[in-house]
Amino acid sequence: MFDEDIKIAVPSAKKAKVNDGLVLTDEYNRENAKGNIDKAKALGKLLADEVVGHINSFPVEEGETLDETMAIQRGIMMTFAAIVSLEENNQSSVVFQTAKTSFNNRLEAVDPDLYKAVGDTGAFSFYYLAYRRGTEVVRRIGQTFAMLCAHDGDPVYHELGEAIYCWFKSFAEKKFKESGIE
Repeated sequence: MFDEDIKIAVPSAKKAKVNDGLVLTDEYNRENAKGNIDKAKALGKLLADEVVGHINSFPVEEGETLDETMAIQRGIMMTFAAIVSLEENNQSSVVFQTAKTSFNNRLEAVDPDLYKAVGDTGAFSFYYLAYRRGTEVVRRIGQTFAMLCAHDGDPVYHELGEAIYCWFKSFAEKKFKESGIE
């Protein structure tokens, strides 16, 4: 069996209470009438642009030069934080899916390598395992980041993972509030 055949965890993705096309259509129409669909699309694009714009931030040490692997890991962490923030803040499954789809489409357009890495590496599964445990989430996500950067147990990478997650999740939550999504 190959690694790509194994899925450890999947996002809970908010779902309609009834899996009925009419319910989703009604929800879409209601959210569209409030302007939330357009706001969700804009928010998704904005967050994707911010991920790409900050992918080379957060040096581990003074004067560090970033290698591509480390930049990708930082981008995956920020992508995870953005998706978690969208999921936690949206009350509507349709608005959440719209924002997530807009985010993914924009990420694919502006950084296809990062988009591919997010889907291919399995890192999201490890982050969701840490997130879904529900206790010491930030610490566990920091540990997961260090592991994925091949620095398992390294406190510097652990703290860097925590910092990236907390910063970008907070940033995404702020942008969600500013978006005006009801």
